[in-house]
Amino acid sequence: MELFTKDLLLRTVKDSDIDEVARMWEFEKGAVSVAEAQKAIEYMQDNHKYNKTGYIYHLCLAVFEKGKNEIIGWCGLDGKTDGRLHIFFLVDEEYRNRGYATQCAEKLLSYAFNEAHVKFINGGCDKNNIASFKVMTKIGMQQSGFEENGDPLFYIDDAVYFTL
Repeated sequence: MELFTKDLLLRTVKDSDIDEVARMWEFEKGAVSVAEAQKAIEYMQDNHKYNKTGYIYHLCLAVFEKGKNEIIGWCGLDGKTDGRLHIFFLVDEEYRNRGYATQCAEKLLSYAFNEAHVKFINGGCDKNNIASFKVMTKIGMQQSGFEENGDPLFYIDDAVYFTL
């Protein structure tokens, strides 16, 4: 799968991406081994088999700047954790403050509602992550409450999305 934004390519990883996956799979902690990267690729590919119209089990996409082969982050939709579909986006610190997280989130919503035909998407972030909070409000998600620890929760359904 490939999705394009103004500046980015969001796509499923391939076996040929193994070195980039090793470098970026847990980029905030550091590189993982090639064996761990292979397991990550297999995990993502296996999860994608369960996605179908109206239901996304798990969709993880690597984030690339257009025309480049370096992974700069990850984004996707996760429905396997608690049975509710959640949006996620992580961009390497070097590439933040360029609108890339917003581009990822907007494209994921478009894909989810226009192509996968899901009915709702949840979101959340750490209470101190002001940038992610702003992205979710910017893309039309509505704050729906708080986790016990004070982290904000967000929600958007197809009816709201199609009025934006």
